[in-house]
Amino acid sequence: MSADSKVNAAERKIDLRGLICPEPVLRIKRLLDDATVEKVEALVDGEVNVNNLNRLARSLKMQFASAPQDDNFVVTIERKNFGDKDADVSSHAHAQTSNLKAKTAPQDKVGNVVFLGKDKFGEGDPEFSTTLINLFLQTMFESGQRPRAILMANTGVRLMAPESSALKVLNDFKDAGCEVLACGLCVEFYGLKGKIAVEQITNMFAICEYICAADKVISP
Repeated sequence: MSADSKVNAAERKIDLRGLICPEPVLRIKRLLDDATVEKVEALVDGEVNVNNLNRLARSLKMQFASAPQDDNFVVTIERKNFGDKDADVSSHAHAQTSNLKAKTAPQDKVGNVVFLGKDKFGEGDPEFSTTLINLFLQTMFESGQRPRAILMANTGVRLMAPESSALKVLNDFKDAGCEVLACGLCVEFYGLKGKIAVEQITNMFAICEYICAADKVISP
């Protein structure tokens, strides 16, 4: 097999336009699960898909790049390639050292995640339950609790609407370094598209990753 054939076999191109979240992420993840695939180039529509794929690349520790193309975007996700023997030897030595440290030191904590699947706290009077969810978030922030992420799905995404009384404290969490993210499919379903910052819209795949990796999931 020629060198060119090997390069082509290691690369995949895919058109993901028109697919509903989280399908673009899942399709690229399935391609990258094949260890022989070194690079995936995808054509996507919308900045939300670009951001979601960027998060996927970060979680897989792969290189990411994007560029506009007409009304769409070309996204590239690529495995890191050191390119020479010396770098490979250095990488191998580093991996051995890392493995030794992993055996002798405790694993790093991932942190806690807050999952809000509704815009209320528990069950009961709707107005009172809305007041309670705001009080919960404010109390958590003022007490110094800083979860790794606050994730919202279903009616929980309404907490990020411009008119939401919880928006201020959610922004306070964001400014303090907490990731505050809303499910893109839910944002669209509840008519909030264009009202929530694109960089704060995520997908169900990413939400599952956050929850599965968390030390603790808090869901009032």
